[in-house]
Amino acid sequence: MKKEALLMLVAGAVLGAVLAFIATRQYYQGKLAAVPPAPAQAQAPVPGPTGGATTPDFDPAQHEAMVAQMESTVAKDPKNVETRVQLANFFYDAQRWDKAVTYYEQALKLAPENTDVLVDLGVCYRNMKRPDEALAMFARALKVDPAKKQALFNEIIVYGLDKGDKIKARALLKEFDAKYPGEPAARQVAEELDKK
Repeated sequence: MKKEALLMLVAGAVLGAVLAFIATRQYYQGKLAAVPPAPAQAQAPVPGPTGGATTPDFDPAQHEAMVAQMESTVAKDPKNVETRVQLANFFYDAQRWDKAVTYYEQALKLAPENTDVLVDLGVCYRNMKRPDEALAMFARALKVDPAKKQALFNEIIVYGLDKGDKIKARALLKEFDAKYPGEPAARQVAEELDKK
């Protein structure tokens, strides 16, 4: 069952990456009007996995221009929280945890009670094998918003699967079940904890 839990985590990360990419692309579509278009060869069909041609979902040059534009905005405006969060989200989705952490930490200095940033930073720390720092971020998020479901759920994951503290994980899972009954993900984590 451990493989199934990991599969669910990976599937969730992939889905999150796809949704974030779509949202970011739509948001920046108008903002990139000033960026020169990519060379024609970058837009050409590329070989697909079966040998046939396929059109890429996005233009890598345009994508890099978007990141460069956001980094330029951040450098010019030291108080711009939104762009820091967007950059962090981009690097999070690309699983470049170190870069995501840099921008999330900057955003938290400007908006220390942003629970979404706290949770995402905690996930980055977890993926960097820094569980204690991850738990600190989830605890901060729950202090700001005791109803922050993802922070509580992530605490269960880190305590139970990363730190091996089944007692703490089960206590948190009981709290989670009381607040959010019938959550399928909680049932899967409970099964995983029972197998360890």
